[in-house]
Amino acid sequence: MADERRKYPRIAVQTVFSYICLDEDGHPIDEGMGTTVDISQGGIMIETSRPIETETLLLVSVDRDKKVLEIKGKVVYTRTIGPSKHLAGIQFKGTPEEVMRMVKNLIIEFHSRKSPIR
Repeated sequence: MADERRKYPRIAVQTVFSYICLDEDGHPIDEGMGTTVDISQGGIMIETSRPIETETLLLVSVDRDKKVLEIKGKVVYTRTIGPSKHLAGIQFKGTPEEVMRMVKNLIIEFHSRKSPIR
């Protein structure tokens, strides 16, 4: 069996979010939209249409109450998987409360979209 390096289990989640690329001083230098692939307490795998060429991102999502959630992350992995398809592994860089709020929001959003409207 292969060694598992992950500290936390990954959950497959597919939701849309925004991201802002930051320079080393924390200033915005680019922005875009992406889709989550999977998420854990430690980080998130995202798919974007353009490669992410910065070390630090600000991930932005909106919860069901229309409250904006933001969390910084460090790009630890990138890979091109096809034309206009790029993956990036992002390690969360927030407080435990910020991380859990973002993880919870993305999982709830994913499951609420999967559930039939009653």
